[in-house]
Amino acid sequence: MNYKSVFSILLLLFIVNTTAFALQDMPKEVKKEKKIVKFFKNLFKHNDSAKQARKFIHQHHKILKDKKAHVFSSVDVKKSNLKKFFTPKDFKLNYEVFGWYPYWEKDYYKNINFSLLSTVAYFSYELNPKTGAPITTHDWSTTPLIDSIKAKNKKVLLTVSNFGDKNNRIFLKNANAVETLIDNLVKLVNKRQANGVCIDFEGVEKRDKSHYTSFLLSLSNRLKSANKDYQIYVTVPSVNWSESIDFGSVNKAVDCFVIMGYDYYGKGSKVAGPVSPLKSEKFWEPYNLTTSVDYYKSHLPSNKIILALPTYGTLWETKNLDVKSKVKKYIGSRTYSYIKTNIEKNESIYIDDISKSAYSVYRVKGDKTTYRQCWFENETSFKFKTQLIKQQKLKGLGIWALGYDKGYDGFWQLISDEFGQSPSMNLPGDGNGSGSTSQNNSNGSNQSNSTDNGSVNGTADSNSNGSGNNSTSNGGNNGSSSSSTSPSVVTKIVDNLGLTDPNSKINKVEKKLVHITNYKTILLYIMCFVLFFACVGFVIAMLSPNTRNNFFNNKALRNYYIAFMLILAIIIFRMQNIISDGTVFLIVGFLLGISAYYLADKMIERKEKDLP
Repeated sequence: MNYKSVFSILLLLFIVNTTAFALQDMPKEVKKEKKIVKFFKNLFKHNDSAKQARKFIHQHHKILKDKKAHVFSSVDVKKSNLKKFFTPKDFKLNYEVFGWYPYWEKDYYKNINFSLLSTVAYFSYELNPKTGAPITTHDWSTTPLIDSIKAKNKKVLLTVSNFGDKNNRIFLKNANAVETLIDNLVKLVNKRQANGVCIDFEGVEKRDKSHYTSFLLSLSNRLKSANKDYQIYVTVPSVNWSESIDFGSVNKAVDCFVIMGYDYYGKGSKVAGPVSPLKSEKFWEPYNLTTSVDYYKSHLPSNKIILALPTYGTLWETKNLDVKSKVKKYIGSRTYSYIKTNIEKNESIYIDDISKSAYSVYRVKGDKTTYRQCWFENETSFKFKTQLIKQQKLKGLGIWALGYDKGYDGFWQLISDEFGQSPSMNLPGDGNGSGSTSQNNSNGSNQSNSTDNGSVNGTADSNSNGSGNNSTSNGGNNGSSSSSTSPSVVTKIVDNLGLTDPNSKINKVEKKLVHITNYKTILLYIMCFVLFFACVGFVIAMLSPNTRNNFFNNKALRNYYIAFMLILAIIIFRMQNIISDGTVFLIVGFLLGISAYYLADKMIERKEKDLP
C-alpha cells in the first residue's frame, strides 16, 4: 500500500468519524444521515488501473499452469505439426529481443529459432521469503534448455520471482535471507555457466525502497565480483504506483530494466479493455505503453530499457457487445495459440483505433444473452508496439512468454522484419513450405474472419461506440495504420526544428518546467496543506468542552464544515485518480440534490409561518 492509499484511507476515516461525532448530539430524525455517510464511503474506491496494480500476471499464469488449466496447453507439441521459423545463416538482430521461458513449457524450446532471440530468462527460482532459499528452481540445474541457448551464443538468465508486498517485505528486511539468496544465485549461475539473473520482485512498496535498493546493490557487487560479465536485469511495473526503486542509486548496478508492458486491463477491471494499449486518449484509462515508456525514460537512459509485450490475451464475460462494456465476470488469461485456435477462427477480429490492440466481441454459441470480449495482441497490433520501441530508441523488445504462440509463427515473422538487420529480406522456408505456411497460419484466418460479420450478431454495430474501431485482416493492415490521426501543426514545427529527441537538453528542461509549473500539482499541494492543518486544528479544538458544545449545537456551522471537508476530499481524490469523473458527477449531483431539498424545505417552512 503506497502513501496515496494511506493518505486516502486516513482522510476518509477522519471524515466518517467527524460526521459520527456530529451525529451523536443531533435529534433522532437527523441521524438518518448516517446512511448518507455509508453511501459516500462506498463511492471512494480505486479505479481500474489502481486495482490492476495489485495483480501479478506472472504469478497468475503460474497458478493456472500448476492447476493444469487447459488454456495453457491448447496445442499438443508432440501431435501438432510444429515447424521452426527459419532465418538465413547470416541473420542478425539490430535490437535486443528478450524472452521469459516458463518452466511449464518444458521441451518446447526445440521448436524455437534462437536466432530471433538475444536473451532468454528461465522462469524461475521461486523464492522462500523467510529464508532466501528456493522453494524450487524448476530443474534449472538439469534442463537441456540452457545448453541449447548457449550453443547459439545467446544470453541466458535465471529469473528470481517473489510476489506481494508482504513476501517482499519479509525477505528484504531479513539480512540472512538476502545473503542466502545472493550466495545461491552466484552458485547456480556459475554451475550452468549462465550470464546473470533477472529479478522479478512484484509488489514492493515504497516503505521498502531503501531495503530493495540495498539488496540490488549487494547482488550486483557479489555477482560482478564473481564475474565482471554477469548481468542483472530487473523487471519494473507498467505503472510505477509504489515508486519502490531508487533509479539514481541502482542505475549503474543494474544492466537492464524490463517494463512489463501488459495487464493494463485484467482481473481487477470493471470494464473490458486492452491488455497492452499503445495510447488511451480520453476513452481508456490514462495509463498505456506510451506513458510508461515516457515515465521510465525520464529516470533511465533509453538504451537500458526493454519494453516487454504479451503473447496472451484476457477474456471477460460482459453485459453487452459494446466496446468498453462493463464486466460481469473475469474468465481469465488465454495464450495466443488458444485465441488463434478457439476464437480467431470462429469470430471477427478488430483493431481498436486508440489502443491499437486486437479484440473480439461475440455471443456464446447456443446462448443469445451471454456476451464475451477477448482483448489481445496479434501480428497487426504487435507491429504498432514494436514501432514504439524503435521510435523511442529503446534497448529492445521483451516477450511474456515464450511458448504461448505455439503452432503459429506470425510474431517471429514480425520480429524478423522489424528488428532484423535486413527487414526487407524474404525469409526462406525449410523446404516444406514453412515460409508460406507462416502467412496462412498467422493471417489467413484474419482475412476470412474480417468479412464474416454474420458470425457475431450485433458486433459491427458495437464498433461505433466511441472508440472508432476497424476490422482487421492481412489485407487491411495498411488501412489500420493510415487511420491514425495526421500530425498537428505544432508537431510539424517541432519535427522541422529537430526537437523530437526526448533526451535533448531543451526537452529535459521543458519537462521539468512543465512539472514545476503545473497548476494541478501546485493546487494539489495547497489543498493537502490546507486539509492537513484543518484536520489538526479541528482535533485540537475539539479538546475544549466549550468548543465541542458550540460546534455540535450549531447546525449550520456543522453542515458547512462537513460539506467543506467532503468537497475538498472529492477534489483531492479525483486529482489522485482514486475516483473517476463519473463518481465525481454522482457525488456533486447528490450534494446538489440535498441542497435543493434543504432550501425547498426552508422556503416551505417560512411560508407556513406566515399563514394565519
